[in-house]
Parts: sequence; structure tokens; C-alpha cells
Amino acid sequence: MSEDFKKGLIKYGLENNYIERTEEGLKFVGSRYNNTEQQIYNMLTENTGTHFLDSGGASGRHWQSNIKKSLEDFRKEEVFNSDAKDIWEIEKSLFHHLNDSIKYNADLNEGLQTYLKHKDLENWREPVEQYLQSKFPNEKIDHINTYNGDCILSQTLQIITVGDMYTNETIALSIHNGADVRGGYTDFKIFDIDTDAFYNWHPENYEYILDNADV
Repeated sequence: MSEDFKKGLIKYGLENNYIERTEEGLKFVGSRYNNTEQQIYNMLTENTGTHFLDSGGASGRHWQSNIKKSLEDFRKEEVFNSDAKDIWEIEKSLFHHLNDSIKYNADLNEGLQTYLKHKDLENWREPVEQYLQSKFPNEKIDHINTYNGDCILSQTLQIITVGDMYTNETIALSIHNGADVRGGYTDFKIFDIDTDAFYNWHPENYEYILDNADV
């Protein structure tokens, strides 16, 4: 596989899609899923490692559970859990939440990979913040973790925001795939977001779920 071919796959979020070998060489065949869905799935199943002190035991980490599922399995799972007795027990599928509120930004992700490689940096919070600051020099770069507030999503998110978080539509996103929330996060990827939908994760916004369950 040529380097140009690899770069093209990575740019458009297709590096894990179907490739076939022809007389002319390797050829991209296609995918049943759009780029954003594929990237969300890739992140949910990313191996973020194990540690004997992370409370995950042998197989208790999110990635170890998620890797058993296909993308189609995530598509078919319920958006909300059905056994919640009050708003604080409601849990929303992270796959569905993200798929309904974000879009993979191929150009910024390609730029991020080039930036990290050129500077010999890892895909961690600080280098990604530095990259985004270089792209948005007049905006404040900030960071939030959904674990630090009330959140109904099925997994914790680490988010790097650009400018005012409720008006700027660009974020870098990392998913907690481990056990202990202090570690086990995926690489960051950059997305464009629908701000109203993306940040809508507080339990009090979902009381209607309980009302509908009683009907």
C-alpha cells in the first residue's frame, strides 16, 4: 500500500474500510457506513490498554466490551436504557448521541496527524490543544470532562473546546474506554458539532423519557 494511498484513507476516515487487491494495485472498495459513524466506532473499540490497578480486572474495561460489537450492533442498540426509575438512572447510548451530533473533520484531523508527527509528539491533551491554538490563534482553548458533572452518556468524554463552547462548532474529542476514569482515554479526533445536540447530556433534560415509559 503506497504512502499516498494510506494518507488518503486517513484523511477521509477510511483507514479501516474495505480494500481489495487488483491488477492495478490496492483499491478502496467501499463501506456501508459514513465516515463519522466509522470514526465513532473506531474510537469506541480503540484498545486503551490495561493496568492491574485500574479496577478493570481481566475484562471490565469499556473497550473490551465494545470490541465484541460490530458497527451494526451499535446501530441497533437502544438509545436509552429501559429500566430507569428516575432521571438520575437514565443512560443514553454514547454511539447514538455522537452519531446524532458530530461530523468528522477530515482536513483538521489530517493536519493534526502532520503536526504531531513533525514535532514528534503523542496524541495527548496538551499537544492537541497546541495544534488547535495554532489553527485558531484568536480563540481560547479549553478543556472539559463529562465525569465532573451530571451526564447521562454511557461513557465519559474528554473534550477540548475552541472559543465559546456553546457557539464554536469545532472540538477535539477523546472517549474514556478504560475502567478507572483517571486513565484509559482514546486518541483525540476533531469533529464539527451541532452544539445544542452535542452538549445536551444533563439528566434533567430527559424527564420525558420516564413520562413516555409510563404510557
